[in-house]
Amino acid sequence: MRASAFKLITQTLQNAIARITKDRDGYFRFGANDKFPNELIDDILSSGTAKSCLVRLSQFIQADGLVDRELSKKHANPKQTFDGLIGDLAKITATYSCVSFRVLYDNMGQPARFYSTPLTELRKRGEYFLYNTQFGTRDYKQTDNKIIHEFNPGESSQSRLKRIDFQIREYGKQIGDLVFSYKKGIGALSDAYPIPDYYSESAINDIRSDAAIARLENRNIIKGFRTPVIISTGPIDNVQKDDDGKTAFDYFEDVIMSYTGEEAASVIHLEAESKEQMAQITTIPIAEIIDATEKATERIGKKVCRHFNVAPPLVGFSTPGQLGNNQELKNHIKLMNMSVIGYQQMITEALSYVVPNVDWSLTTLKVFDFLPQEAINILTEEEIREMYELKPRENEATEVGV
Repeated sequence: MRASAFKLITQTLQNAIARITKDRDGYFRFGANDKFPNELIDDILSSGTAKSCLVRLSQFIQADGLVDRELSKKHANPKQTFDGLIGDLAKITATYSCVSFRVLYDNMGQPARFYSTPLTELRKRGEYFLYNTQFGTRDYKQTDNKIIHEFNPGESSQSRLKRIDFQIREYGKQIGDLVFSYKKGIGALSDAYPIPDYYSESAINDIRSDAAIARLENRNIIKGFRTPVIISTGPIDNVQKDDDGKTAFDYFEDVIMSYTGEEAASVIHLEAESKEQMAQITTIPIAEIIDATEKATERIGKKVCRHFNVAPPLVGFSTPGQLGNNQELKNHIKLMNMSVIGYQQMITEALSYVVPNVDWSLTTLKVFDFLPQEAINILTEEEIREMYELKPRENEATEVGV
């Protein structure tokens, strides 16, 4: 029996490996094509679940910003307060499990401005880094690479000013020094770049599967949930050609192709050697296909949540009324607050490394920061006091004579 598919849609999932290699010049390539940070972002943005997990992680890391509210309102740079900087650093930390920002100096050689610098803009070479906002993109030019050194708190002001003068002459502006902090990984050259905590080959495959399921569902909607068409026939001559050089099978194929298109159902032709050998066709109800897609969406989505260490209900995977359960919501938020403590400490320590003797500690996300206003409006006073873990009010009414 011969089977020919007139329209076939396939999705291949390639293995993603964060290879780190070093060339003779001491340059550390990040990924097979030196594009790992960019490719990681592309994968995450293609998956609604992965993106939601990163948004949630960033939200819990940032919380309400710095504990010191006066400091949070001061400017980290001309366009951003320190709370704004914390928001950017929280995204970097959630995405790459590192803290990276540039420190620019005043005319006395003292730290004056801070700019978040994502890993996509950095590559390591020897004892210093290369800074280029176009690393991993089509617009990348090697001639635009700028040398940037790591911040040294013990360096003299004269030494810093000398380097600033070089940067202004060489690049036309000051680019400052780099603060780059992360937990060292396991394996060869793992001290060159951070590998995200959620990253693994299975995690990338699940993230890509989540994106593929969304595309499959979109395809079904575009096609009006039409199931594939299977045509079973007896033998069709594929040898004898007419005056136009076409066989009977060619004409049959032309007719079928005229009914297919971008929004048409897929068609499979099964040809038997005789009518007696024609295949028996069993159709699958469209409801079963939809149900299977729905179940796969939730199953794979929850696997993605597990990789990011985010509770599924916090990104939308929940049974009806689950987030209305105050105690369960509190438990999820407490667990998330515990899981991001390490990330918050990385940010606090990195900023303290530049400006010590300042309270750079971050706040903790509260239940009310997470709940939408419409949910808060329907809470009773008892529920509010329970969420804030306040003691119940003493009964102000007393019996006469007591």
